[in-house]
Amino acid sequence: MNKDFLYTLLDNMSVSGNEIPLQKKVIEEMKPYCDEIRTDYTGNVVSVLNPDADFKVMLCGHIDEIGLVVSHILESGLIKVMKAGGIYPRTYPGHQVVVHGYGQTVYGTVVNSEDMGKEKLKDSDLIIDIGAKDKEDARKYVQEGDPVHLHTYHQEMLNGYLSARAIDDRGGAFIVLEALKRAKEKGCKIGVYSVTTVGEETSLRGAHWAANRVKPDVAVIVDVTYATDYPGTSPEESGDVKLGKGPVICNSSMANKKVNELLKTCAKEKKIPYQMETFIGRTHTDADQVHFAGEGFVTALLSLPLRYMHSPAEVCHLYDIENSIELLAEFLCKVDEKTDFDPFA
Repeated sequence: MNKDFLYTLLDNMSVSGNEIPLQKKVIEEMKPYCDEIRTDYTGNVVSVLNPDADFKVMLCGHIDEIGLVVSHILESGLIKVMKAGGIYPRTYPGHQVVVHGYGQTVYGTVVNSEDMGKEKLKDSDLIIDIGAKDKEDARKYVQEGDPVHLHTYHQEMLNGYLSARAIDDRGGAFIVLEALKRAKEKGCKIGVYSVTTVGEETSLRGAHWAANRVKPDVAVIVDVTYATDYPGTSPEESGDVKLGKGPVICNSSMANKKVNELLKTCAKEKKIPYQMETFIGRTHTDADQVHFAGEGFVTALLSLPLRYMHSPAEVCHLYDIENSIELLAEFLCKVDEKTDFDPFA
């Protein structure tokens, strides 16, 4: 797998609603490997292999990340913000941030004062200091609506572990793109549509429109899921999920059981480790929107185990990323128009 591309995805800004700069990097990377690249007005990028094939599998990984958006500039030049997605406000005070102004980048720090220690800190309590003299000075660089993200970069840890700001879900986006490349190497004949979707953290809008446009026979969504192998987690709630033990296949009311069984068959045949988890009802991923799009699409969810989700330093394992890519590539080479996903058959 192309780790340089993975780290490009992880280290660049893509706060929900501001995904286009990173999507352009996706297009640049995928052009040599695809027969077509499609875009839409929502901001999705669809990398297509074998576009003339009748049978189509759509892979989705969302390219956006949680973050902040400038909401107001105070007379002092300090900046107020609101959340874009499910941030934990307590993780922000004292951290350096990057404000992406129109055509320029400004660095700042989230104010760390006694007020930041109150019991129920909200996103609207957060204040950013960019060093501006006053409101007029700040407005030269920043305006309402500008995205803000934590100033962090990926870091390889011991024993194959990886820490980064936005593994949710840049890891999933990377997996669906690399799976297309790998499937092509293996001689895949079906239509593969690897979509880096927008807006998952705020509205799930990208997946909805992608599914309606692609109209896949099968859709596999790749996102992250909570690992339960560190203090404060509970394996009894949804499953015993560990880093380094392979991708996670989701048992849920949304997931097509025959797709899940085929994924497990591929894993067993190729000796790819995998894990299982259970959700009843919504998964809070793109899978929910894809499942309900159009007249309903055959859908499954494959997840990358993740520690410390929605924190400044999420942690995954490179082994799980590689095995997710290989499992999906094998699935793409095994499935075709003769595969029956009808639950009544």
